[in-house]
Amino acid sequence: MKKNVLILINLLLAGFTDSTAQNTWTQKTDFGGTARFGTAGFSISGDGYLGTRSDGGSLYGDLWKYDTSTNAWTQKIGTVTSWARVGFSIDSKAYIGTGYDGSYTNTFWEYNSATDTWTQKADFGGTSRQYAVGFSIVSKGYIGTGYDGLPNFTKDFWEYDPSTNVWTPKANFGGAARCSAVGFSIGDKGYIGTGNDQNFYNDFWEYDPSINSWIRKADFGGSARQQAVGFVIGSKGYIGTGNDGNFKNDFWEYDPSTNNWTQKANFRGAPRVFAGGFSIGGKGYIGTGWDLNVVYKDFWEYTPDSSVTSGTNIISKSNQVLIFPNPASNKIFFTFTSSEKKEIQITNALGEIVFSEKTDQEQMQIDVSNFSSGIYVMRWSSGENFETKTFSITK
Repeated sequence: MKKNVLILINLLLAGFTDSTAQNTWTQKTDFGGTARFGTAGFSISGDGYLGTRSDGGSLYGDLWKYDTSTNAWTQKIGTVTSWARVGFSIDSKAYIGTGYDGSYTNTFWEYNSATDTWTQKADFGGTSRQYAVGFSIVSKGYIGTGYDGLPNFTKDFWEYDPSTNVWTPKANFGGAARCSAVGFSIGDKGYIGTGNDQNFYNDFWEYDPSINSWIRKADFGGSARQQAVGFVIGSKGYIGTGNDGNFKNDFWEYDPSTNNWTQKANFRGAPRVFAGGFSIGGKGYIGTGWDLNVVYKDFWEYTPDSSVTSGTNIISKSNQVLIFPNPASNKIFFTFTSSEKKEIQITNALGEIVFSEKTDQEQMQIDVSNFSSGIYVMRWSSGENFETKTFSITK
């Protein structure tokens, strides 16, 4: 009898999830649309979005918003039908472009979440293609690599300026031409890695827009692969799932300050390719995807280690600013050791600029009561000196 009671207690305990647990996955409400793969994911102002796709037959252009506070999906106005598009966000707008809609395309669209409307913008500057990667750095967007038809794997790389609606060619991606790679940005740098050109890759590259150059970093920690998914939480990057000849569910964290990869808890959904993902505040999300037999619509939340959301330096040529309190809720103070003229910029976890000012003050008080909870990056610069630090806001 005692043995049966102990078994029952263990089973009951196994059904509970510690909401404070770190490096864990929690299943959330299934994606609001039909099961799909090849989705484009992005985040705007604390909400996540997944849109466009294929279910293995039809192509669709619907768009869905995920609300973390209610764990619910809401359908929004969709865009043109296509799949394997790439998306990123700048400020309060999102952008989706390239892909396949019966043929390769280079169309490019802007989504305004405030009005739930789409506006067609200047076509992507490169050739029509699918399986490209994209990310944003401060106020500019970037798209590169991809596949534009046998045997044309690409490595060109383009910058988009939403203020002028103009594409500008930049230095070609530093690795071999490829498609189905992963791209994201951390602070003021961009990163692209993995992918394939009929061979799988695990190399990983950093792009510095200030000097328009690429530098190879530590190879991705997992096996060489394609069709993985990635996002950024705080000052760390993450890549998981994909295909290396087998479908994968391993999950890895990249720390740019140490140039190291660390394996984290495996994605708890089934191994898959072509999943969609994004991050909101201090959490990451992965859902949808495909494994040849099943098209998925499950959706999962990742909670990282606490060190990811602590206020540590990302990059530094100096150490001249103190941030307190950290975390903050209503007001935050920046104290500098120098009264030199400097430019201050704060971006949220999506890379959106939420504060910008030039000052020669030694201490600044900033009202953050209207900021959403999450991780923020503060960067100050003066001449060749600069410093980047993270801080968090909790409500």
